[in-house]
Amino acid sequence: MLTGHKGFIGSALLERLRKNNQVIGFDLVDGDDLLDVEFNEEFDLIIHLAGKSGVRESLKDPASYWNNNVEVSRRLLNRYPDTRILYASSSSAYEPDLNPYAASKYIMEELAERYPNTLGMRFHTVYSDNCPRDNMFFNKLLNNVLEYTTTHYRDFIHLEDVLDAIELLIDKNYVNGTIDIGTGNPIRIQDLAPDLPVRLNTPGERNFTCANTEKMSSLGFKPKYTVEKFLTNNNLDNIINLFNGEKV
Repeated sequence: MLTGHKGFIGSALLERLRKNNQVIGFDLVDGDDLLDVEFNEEFDLIIHLAGKSGVRESLKDPASYWNNNVEVSRRLLNRYPDTRILYASSSSAYEPDLNPYAASKYIMEELAERYPNTLGMRFHTVYSDNCPRDNMFFNKLLNNVLEYTTTHYRDFIHLEDVLDAIELLIDKNYVNGTIDIGTGNPIRIQDLAPDLPVRLNTPGERNFTCANTEKMSSLGFKPKYTVEKFLTNNNLDNIINLFNGEKV
């Protein structure tokens, strides 16, 4: 079973998994409210990607993050206590006091600890060449609608690398608890658009994120994509020159 199969990561993962597996998807887009949908079937594996993301929106509507992240996860765990479950967590869970989104992911991890056959995938900042979300950083950058930057550091990881990581973890039933999925190479947001104003007051956001890649590396995972390659493919070589210390 794959929840959130129509989302950013879920839709791409579904396309991959369907090549060699039978996958049943649940998504709110299809009217499947996971708070009350009937789970009548048994599954060999559950990949739980459904839920709400976004720090700023969580500050405005914390209750929806509790319901869609915590309560939905609690329901799945209670219904399938012995099933292998890989679920989407976030690097935000490292600092749960910062915002309701981070708190919801942290509490999800706390709930899952009671079930030894679970693994929380702490995704860092995921990007792709064809991201469907207009509010994502690189979408705004490429479409010239980015209004400001920050001094935050973010560990950007490409969607294809995230999919590789999930597929790797599917076959590692002995890996439990939580695991970081990132590159271990954070980049300062300000450096990606150096001509834009810098906003210093960004409530609820972490200043620095960097994946601990030790666990994934020990499993043989190595990201294939880099931000530099992404920028080159999108004709943003001037930013790469800044990374290299060259004036443009």
